[in-house]
Amino acid sequence: MRYPYSDILRMPSVPRLLSAAVIGRMPVGMGALAIFLLVRAAGGSYATAGLAVGASTVAGCVGAPILGRLVDRQGQPRILYASMTSQVVALLLLALLAPGSGPELFLLCALYGFSNPPLAASMRATWATLITDRSLITRAFSLDSTAQEVIWILGPVLAAGLAEGISPRLPMVVMAAFSAAGVIWFATSHESRTWRSKHVGERHLLGPLMAGPVRRVLLSILGLAFAWGALELAIPAYAQENDASPGGLLAIWAVGSVIGGLAYAARRWSSSPQRMMGILLALNLVGFLIIFLAQTPVQLGILLLITGVVNAPVIATFYVLIEELAPRGTVTEAFTWVSTTFLVGISGGVALAGIVADAFDPRTAWWLAVGGGMFAVLAVVVRHRGLHARQHALPTEDTV
Repeated sequence: MRYPYSDILRMPSVPRLLSAAVIGRMPVGMGALAIFLLVRAAGGSYATAGLAVGASTVAGCVGAPILGRLVDRQGQPRILYASMTSQVVALLLLALLAPGSGPELFLLCALYGFSNPPLAASMRATWATLITDRSLITRAFSLDSTAQEVIWILGPVLAAGLAEGISPRLPMVVMAAFSAAGVIWFATSHESRTWRSKHVGERHLLGPLMAGPVRRVLLSILGLAFAWGALELAIPAYAQENDASPGGLLAIWAVGSVIGGLAYAARRWSSSPQRMMGILLALNLVGFLIIFLAQTPVQLGILLLITGVVNAPVIATFYVLIEELAPRGTVTEAFTWVSTTFLVGISGGVALAGIVADAFDPRTAWWLAVGGGMFAVLAVVVRHRGLHARQHALPTEDTV
C-alpha cells in the first residue's frame, strides 16, 4: 500500500514548508503550560498563572486576524519576520525577568500571544498555489491537520520536561528558538517569497466575514471547538477522580486523530467537502455520546482512541471549505479566523466544563461536548445550500 501522503510530499518544497511550519508553531503547543510553570516557579498563584495564560490567548485571538489581513495585503515574509521578532523579544524578556505577577507579566504574555506568527495560515494559503490538482487539496489539508497533532503531543511534554528537569525559564528560550527557526526557514523559501494574495482592490472592513458561507463554517467550528474544550477539562478531571493519567487519556485521543488523518488521506473522496463536513460532524457527535459507555479509565481510553479518529479529517475538511469559500484576497485572514474561532470555542468549553465539574461531576460535563457537537451539526445541516459560494470576489465598502 502506498503511503497516503506520498503524492503531496514528493512535490518540490512541501517537506521544507511543512517542517518549517510545524517547528515555528511549537510555541503554540508549549505556551500555555510553559507560562503556567514559569509563573508558579516565580511564586505566582494559580489564579495569576491562569490569568497570564488567558492574556496570551485573548491577545492571540485579536492578533491573528490582524496579522492574517496584513499578510494578504503585503505578502508573507515581511509580516512573518516582524511578528516573529516581536514574539522572540517577548519570550526572551519573560525568561530574563521570570515575573510571578505584576503588569509586566501580563504585558509580555499579551505581546507573545498577539505576535504569534501566522505560519499556519500562511502554509494553508500556500497549498492552493502548490497544488494544481484540486482532487489532492483534501489530502494536503489532511496532512496539515495530522502534522499539527505533533505540536499538541510533543509541546506540553517538552515544556514540562525542560521546566521541571532544568529551569522554568528554559522553555521560553526554546520557544523563541523554535519561532525564529521556523519562520526563517519558511519565509526564505521561494514559495513564501513569491506568494501573493489575489488582489481585488479595496477590501471591506469585515474581510472574509462578509461571506455568509464562511460565517456558517466558523459557527460550526465554534460549536465543535466548544465541545473539544469541554472534554479537554472533563476528561482529565475524570481521570484524577479515578486514579488514571490525565495526560495519557488526552494523548490517546490525539493518537486516534493521527490514525484518522492517515486513513482519511489514503483515498480520494468523491463527495463534496460540504457533504463530508456534515458526515464527519455527525460522526463526531456520535463519538461524544459513545464515551458515556465507558465505566473505567481503560474503557474510556479505548473509546477515545476510536472517537478521535474523526478529529483530523474534520479539521482538514474545514480547511478545504475555507480555502474554497473565502473571497479573493482574504484567504490568509480567513484561515486566521479559523484559529481564532477554535481558541474562543475551546476556552469557553474549558471554562464552562470546570464550573459544571465542580458543581456536579466530570461525567456531567461531558454533556457540554454533546451540546457543542449538536450545535456544530445544525450549523451546517440547516440551509445546507448556504455553504456554497455565490461569488469569489469580496464586496467593497461601496457595494455593501
